[in-house]
Amino acid sequence: MARSSIPKLDDLNATDLTNLISRAQQLREERKQSEKTRLLEQFRKMAADAGFTFEEIIGRGASGRRKRSDAGVKLKPNFVGPNGETYTGRGPTPKWLKDLEAKGHKRDRYLVK
Repeated sequence: MARSSIPKLDDLNATDLTNLISRAQQLREERKQSEKTRLLEQFRKMAADAGFTFEEIIGRGASGRRKRSDAGVKLKPNFVGPNGETYTGRGPTPKWLKDLEAKGHKRDRYLVK
């Protein structure tokens, strides 16, 4: 494989240095991704040889994310609005609570005790 010689850095202007850095970063990312793929293939083969799936070994589902220990459990609301709206405190803040906070209300006022 023919390699181009690395230019003497002291002889490069700012634009050339920027281009060189950009190309080096791009090559680094490509090499990292290639190495990651190679390692994952190796780990999957090792798991299969031992009678497991890779996902069984690392404890993740098909999505690649770990399941919450309380997944599927109905959560009790931590906040109750003036019209009976509820919010568990997880996920995006509901519109009713955002609107109340925009009017100057404190979130703690709607906290279930």
